[in-house]
Amino acid sequence: MVGQLKYSVGGRGKPEWGRLYGLPVLRTRTDPGGWLGDHRLRRAGRTLRRGGVLRTLVPADFDRWPVWERYGLLPVDPSPLVRSQGGPLALEALRRQGIRPERATVALRGLRADRDMTLAAACLCTQVRHLVVTAPRGGWELALWLRREFGVPVLPQNEEAQVALRFAPDSFVREELALELYGLHPDLAGLNLTVPDLEEEDRSDLPLLTALWEGGRLDKRDLKIT
Repeated sequence: MVGQLKYSVGGRGKPEWGRLYGLPVLRTRTDPGGWLGDHRLRRAGRTLRRGGVLRTLVPADFDRWPVWERYGLLPVDPSPLVRSQGGPLALEALRRQGIRPERATVALRGLRADRDMTLAAACLCTQVRHLVVTAPRGGWELALWLRREFGVPVLPQNEEAQVALRFAPDSFVREELALELYGLHPDLAGLNLTVPDLEEEDRSDLPLLTALWEGGRLDKRDLKIT
């Protein structure tokens, strides 16, 4: 169950069952301002937790997670959605630099060659000139698989690239243009994932898009890169 916090003057943190673009949510409304703000937020947090909520969608300026962590409430992590779009994001980053993919090198850098890195590699290997794979766990095996399945030569780990997809924070080679596909605030180097069919204020809300995607209410075909 996903929860949603809405700011509302006079809100008392009561539970409201509803739907958000078809996704079932437990919503609560509260007023975070004034000297009673933290008290109201604690009440709202208890409301959501008692309703079975663990992950919560919050307003963009929400900064009271320490108040809610005591109830086990967590933000929706957008990195699964962002990582799933690694290949298309890299291609769009190349396009915006005026670099033809067939002349480009893209680096995939992380701690482990997991499913997301493998999918990005499979997407890119037939469209770019070279790939670089840096992953202490599974990177060598991924490079062998790419060579066997696609005939793609993978360059040494310390080679630089025009674009890097970084799946985890690390100390590897620092490309001039890197897309950070991890954490609660991914850095997409000026790119945005959007869904034009949603309300304007929701179109680029990554936690919301992730919740809809994970809840089966959003297809990857609905996503646009702007």
